[in-house]
Parts: sequence; C-alpha cells; structure tokens
Amino acid sequence: MARKSLREQSLEQALQQMERDKARLERRLAGLEEKLSTTLDGTGLRLWQLEVPSGKLTIFNYRWGRMLGYQPGELNAHFDVWREHLHPEDRDEVLANLNDHLEGRTEVYQVVHRMLARDGSITWVADRGRVVERDEHGNALRLLGTHTDISHEKDYESRLNALASTDALTGLANRQAINSWHQRPLADDSALIFIDLDGFKQVNDQFGHRAGDEVLVLVAHGLNDELHRLGIHHHLSARFGGDEFLFQLPRMSLPRVEHIARRWLERFAHPLEISGGLGRIGLSIGICFGRDADNRFGLALERADQAMYRVKHHGKHGFRVHAPVEYSSCEYQAGDFQASNLEAPASRLPSWLHPQPAPTSRPTPASQSPPRQQAASAGTESASAESAGTESAGTKPADTERGDSVSADSESADARAKEER
Repeated sequence: MARKSLREQSLEQALQQMERDKARLERRLAGLEEKLSTTLDGTGLRLWQLEVPSGKLTIFNYRWGRMLGYQPGELNAHFDVWREHLHPEDRDEVLANLNDHLEGRTEVYQVVHRMLARDGSITWVADRGRVVERDEHGNALRLLGTHTDISHEKDYESRLNALASTDALTGLANRQAINSWHQRPLADDSALIFIDLDGFKQVNDQFGHRAGDEVLVLVAHGLNDELHRLGIHHHLSARFGGDEFLFQLPRMSLPRVEHIARRWLERFAHPLEISGGLGRIGLSIGICFGRDADNRFGLALERADQAMYRVKHHGKHGFRVHAPVEYSSCEYQAGDFQASNLEAPASRLPSWLHPQPAPTSRPTPASQSPPRQQAASAGTESASAESAGTESAGTKPADTERGDSVSADSESADARAKEER
C-alpha cells in the first residue's frame, strides 16, 4: 500500500482536530443548554423559538412538554401541535394576537391563555414573543419568546375574587356580588325575591349576637336547601345585609314561585334550635318578575322590597308577588301600590340600585265602573300574603290569565279598596 503523502497526512490530522473541536463544542453547547434550561426552570420561564415558514418549534427547556403531561421527546415540537393544545375557548384570541404581530400590526405578541394537558387538566400560561428576523419583503422568519405557567396565580386570583364577593358568615353572595347582578337585565321569567326576617331583633336581644348569627346561617342554608329539594340549582342567592336575603330564580312561572314561597314559610314556621334555646323567626317575602319591572334589576328590587313591606304591614310571615292587576279583558295596570306608609324608603337601597321612575301606567278606560276604578287604585299587588303557611277561608287568591299566569291579590279587589280607604 502506498504511503500517504505529507499533504494527505496533514489534511487527515486537520480533519481529526476539527472533529475533536466539534465534539468539544457540542459538549460545551449541551452544558450551556442544560444550564439555561435549569435557570429558566428555576424562574418558571419556558423559552421557545418558532421558525415561521416551516412551523418548527424549538423548546429550550423540557418543562414545557412536562407541563402538558408529556415526557421529553414525546411531544413533537411543531406549531400545529402547540395549536392543538390551546384551550378551545381561547384559541381564536391567541391565534389572532399571534397573526397581528407576525403581520407587523403590533410590536409584541403577548396574551394570557389556557392550554390543555393530556389528562384534560388546564394550565394557565402567560405567553410573550417578538419577531427577531424578517426577509427582504418584511415577512416574519423567526419568532423568539417565553411562556410562564401562571396557574397558581390564577387560582389565587380566583380565590380572592370569591372572598371579595362572598358573605363570610353565610357563604352566600354579598353586596359586591349583587352589584354584578345589577349590570345584567332580568329575563321576563326571572323572579327576584326579597326576604326580611321577622323577629330577628328579639332573638338577638334574648340570646345574644352569636345566636343571631346561628339563625342567619340556618336560614341561608334552609332557603337554599328547599330550592335544591325542588330541583332548582342554577339560581343566585345573596345576603343583602343584616337579616335580609335576595334570590334571583330563572325560568319561573307564578305558580312555581308561589309554591317555593310556601315551602319556605312552612320550613320556618317552627322555632329554630340555637345556642341557649329556641328562636322563633318568620319570613316576609316580596317577589317581582322581570317582565313586571321593564327587565330592570333596580326597579325589580324596589318593587320586591315594597311587596315585602306590604307583607310586614299585613301580619308578617307571608309572601306577596308584585304583578299587574287586570282591570279589563285585555288591559293591565302596572302594580305600584300608592300607600305612602307602605313604600320602602329610598335610603334602604344603595345608590346604584335606585331604579328610574316606572313607566306611566295605562289610563283607565272611560267605560270602567267606579267600583272597579277604586279597586284598581287601592290594591295593586298580585299574589297572596300568607300567615304561617296557611290561608284563611275567604282569602284564597284567585287566578287570572296574563301570559303564563298572573295571580290576583289575596283579598278581593273590593275588600282591598275598603281596606285602603
């Protein structure tokens, strides 16, 4: 075999040296990547690079894949895989933000979104990136960015929001939560129910404030328990303040609401076992449907509050539904009772809940008889005011028709006119 020339030997030695240098550089690069990955993992950052034309996604630390339940190398690094793991409710927003940046409409790609792990769990991510290379036509070639797992922060934020909108004693929503109810119109068939406890002050005075707190908790749980027994779960319940409660029940008919009110009255018709003895309380319940308040929450609350005061005036522990009163075969008069001593003071409600003046009721037809005019102006609340969940003979409410259904007042129109006079 011919001996290699000196030139060939020199080239071979140079090649071997280059291979040794390459291996040394690769080891150094791997060490640097390991240090970078460890550093990024310690800060919670995940560094990524997207080659836009090919969609190749390079991950510079492995926790990005493990965050979604994959082992290193198991998750193919490609834009399509990342897109498939975006939460369906966030996908359009995320892709729109990314596209805006790639096309130069925004200086940075930045969005907070959710990603789905293999096991179905959700990870909240703060994603941020910037185009670092474009071609001569301005098309994005390379995007470099980071994303951070912020699930713990989101969970903490959610808990804070829950605490801020929850009554610490009863676990129901509080006034701040009611403020958000006020922002949305009431549906026609949504019933707003205002409840004030009867005899609560006497319980406090006799047994002390700790016993009074026990009563509030028992009432809050009891009211919701009756709703759950009736199969009603998608409702809003709040402690309005002191010994007052507020409920918003969707998809209700008048007979259904009356049945709920009777169940509540029956449940609290007997004394409650509290520290130190038995506490007797009652419920004064005022009800207003969204359709009878122009779908305005504030107006519905005002009218439910007034209906509750009417119950207080007529013996307590009962309910009354505010609804239009039929005074002809096809016309109805808005049910605003006029007795000033029965109206709830405006100062009872926070300023943001003060309703606008109710629409002027329709004029009474000229053909209406005087007695019927007197009845329409004297008694304007519909539904019954019960005592201890029972009805006396001669005071059973009569039913009339209006849409789904509207009940008449517990007294006849003539009796109410006589009473008001």
